[in-house]
Amino acid sequence: MQTLYHSGRILTMVDPDDAPEAVLVEDGLITGVGSSADLRERADEPAEVDLAGRTLMPSFVDSHGHLLGHGRLAALVDLEDARSIDEVVAALRKRLAAREAGDVSPLVGAKYDPTQLAEGRHPTRDDLDRVSTEIPVLALHRSMHVGAANSVLVEAAGITAETPDPEGGRFGRRPDGTPDGFAEEHSALGALLTAIAPEGGKGGIFGGGDAADALRLATEDYLRHGITTAQEGAADPGTVTALADAARAGDLPLDLVVYPVAAWGAPAREQFAEFTGDYAGRLRLGGYKLILDGSPQARSAWMSEPYEPIPGDEHPGCAYPAHSDEQVLAWTRELAADGVQLIAHCNGDAAAQQWIDTVTQVGAENPALLAERPVMIHAQTVRDDQLETMARLGMIASIFSVHTFFWGDAHLRNFGPRRGRRVSPARSALDRGVRVTLHQDSPVTPPDMLLSIWAAVNRISREGTPVGPEERISTWEALRAVTTDAAYQYGEEETKGQIREGMRADLVILSADPLATDPQDLRDIEVLTTIKDGEVVHSA
Repeated sequence: MQTLYHSGRILTMVDPDDAPEAVLVEDGLITGVGSSADLRERADEPAEVDLAGRTLMPSFVDSHGHLLGHGRLAALVDLEDARSIDEVVAALRKRLAAREAGDVSPLVGAKYDPTQLAEGRHPTRDDLDRVSTEIPVLALHRSMHVGAANSVLVEAAGITAETPDPEGGRFGRRPDGTPDGFAEEHSALGALLTAIAPEGGKGGIFGGGDAADALRLATEDYLRHGITTAQEGAADPGTVTALADAARAGDLPLDLVVYPVAAWGAPAREQFAEFTGDYAGRLRLGGYKLILDGSPQARSAWMSEPYEPIPGDEHPGCAYPAHSDEQVLAWTRELAADGVQLIAHCNGDAAAQQWIDTVTQVGAENPALLAERPVMIHAQTVRDDQLETMARLGMIASIFSVHTFFWGDAHLRNFGPRRGRRVSPARSALDRGVRVTLHQDSPVTPPDMLLSIWAAVNRISREGTPVGPEERISTWEALRAVTTDAAYQYGEEETKGQIREGMRADLVILSADPLATDPQDLRDIEVLTTIKDGEVVHSA
């Protein structure tokens, strides 16, 4: 079947001045770009879509996120709108009261944010004991890097005053050394999740829920926001199994690139060999993910200089690494030998340095590591000297641009004006020749690509504070970061991210032309239609 799109603005993402009249699509591919008359002459009575002045452009490519985790969180208690610990407790109590009689399963809430709570702190076991003293209760921070448990869960996890902090994490403690219910970073949170579900935490750090329902909810939301290529970053065996089952059943309506956690290692690709080449059922294994530190808004990102003092943390340090240099080097050597892409979560500049040093050393030993385009995920506080080295290595910076909106004010408090204003330094990266992509890290923030574009272009916090205006990028640069350059990150630049002949017909129709829209209004543009391989998969 042929479809001709015409009578609107067409952004090819090849050049900002491109202005073709029409695009012809056939059998999932773009077969013509040019004048309406020429394409009609070439086509055989195509179906016609009158854009009526709206904008057609390549669909969005998600350069980092957790698709299944985004869907799974929909089943948890939503704490995003809580503005006090009392409201956190109330939301959890409300869900508990709505349960059927006899349901004693763990109660999990997600997305609380202490920067939005009146108390300005995390909940403790004493707070969550107000929800229940009979069943386990867990509240997860919006970053998904920290959380708090009630006494039932703390005791079930076997955490006591004598329990040492795990490597790359810590437990909060009362003045007498007994645990206060707080757990920081995945190694510590893992103790709580294992106590909830000994077989592996029902989906790991992002909570439980039925995988099929979670996948449906997540893909609907991604497609609604114009994303047709998504990522499952840091996938555990249960997550990959669920996604592989969905791919085999033909239940993936978008392309999904999966990165198993580095600790799993080579067995991941051996177990799921059918997905190690091109997409199979719209699923492929892209490589491996390393997590090297924590979260800047939670003050657990590993920094080279101490955090600024704040109430409750008057003598801050630099936080800590998730893994030793020796462990990171060993994993990188082992996994690079497979000839696959490695991506690493680095929020703090000390973590960024650990990754840069590792890639420099292993890349010299095995150039295949560099050829596969290593990625620094988040790159929140990366310095200019580090960006210069990244450019030489060909390392991509996948930047969490919407952080400046959600947590810009927190970063200014946590880091002070000098460091806080340059969080998510996309301008500095581009100016030094680093290829930049943008992401939302869903479920940490919604998979709203137009909000990320708006954030990168404007850099204004949700409290209205300018956050390093000198790090703003242009609308064109932001659009490239979520289309052309994101496709490049995946090694798919010859099939996605632009409108030209031979490319896959992954497209969106927008309510307005982003290049002709006032930067302040970019987040108000609507995704009207999402097209995957020539088929409409979402229509507003």
